Amino acid sequence: MELVHLSRGAIPRPTLGASLRAARLDRNITLEQVAVHTKINPGFFRDLERDDLSKWPTNQFYRESYLRGYAEAVGLDPAEVVEAFRSEFVRDETSGATARATQRRLTPVTVPIIVAVTFVIFYSLARFTTAVQKDPAGHVPASAAPPAPVASQTPPPNEIPAVGPAKPAATTPDAPATVDLDQIEGELMITSTPSGAHVVVNGIGRGPTPARVRFLPPGSYTVRFLLTGYASAIRNAKISPKRLRVPVSATLEPAPLPRTQVLPDSSAPHVDLDSESDQKESNHLIGLP
Repeated sequence: MELVHLSRGAIPRPTLGASLRAARLDRNITLEQVAVHTKINPGFFRDLERDDLSKWPTNQFYRESYLRGYAEAVGLDPAEVVEAFRSEFVRDETSGATARATQRRLTPVTVPIIVAVTFVIFYSLARFTTAVQKDPAGHVPASAAPPAPVASQTPPPNEIPAVGPAKPAATTPDAPATVDLDQIEGELMITSTPSGAHVVVNGIGRGPTPARVRFLPPGSYTVRFLLTGYASAIRNAKISPKRLRVPVSATLEPAPLPRTQVLPDSSAPHVDLDSESDQKESNHLIGLP
């Protein structure tokens, strides 16, 4: 588990696995329910939320099938989830496989250890053989030499050892505070004017506004507002250990309507209102209906 020092101010962007886990917990869905819906071992989805695909099939078709099943069970857009998976995992696995192959080829672990141990053994044997050849008679095994007298460490009974002032124990500077980012969860309070706009957070749909997106790890988030008849809006938000509840709002502007030119209809009859009113008035004066 990686710990990040707060003094550096480095807050990583949430991974796909962390975003999927937050979406699942926000809908109160367990991994067992996802497994029942997809007929797939829940261990695969648990590894997905941890960004660990070491036990997943290597075939890309099966991987995307698992992702579509997970997205449908949780209520997410399968196309958006697969696209986010391709942009994050396919690129990372390609670069990681190249790095691991280079590391295995250039820095093996066992070869330097074997070479070092062999060198120490041969060097010790060579020195021992040279010493025996130079002085074979004077070479006496260490076990045959008489033991040297050992001086008593107990002071005489009449002597009291001087006791000086106790030295203070060395103190080490306090290490910088660390925070386990995996144990911190925040939320976004999303509203819009007018309400009812569809919300997309980091490429994953979160329903209409007002929306409360919970169980989010610290990081940067891009919130997009979509509503028919209005221009889309984008807002950026950041969740940190010091600010776990972040409000996000947007006022949507009506989309401009296409300009059309209305032409008069030449087939409609033309009525002269002034002439018709004058005719009625003259008929009234002469007694005609």
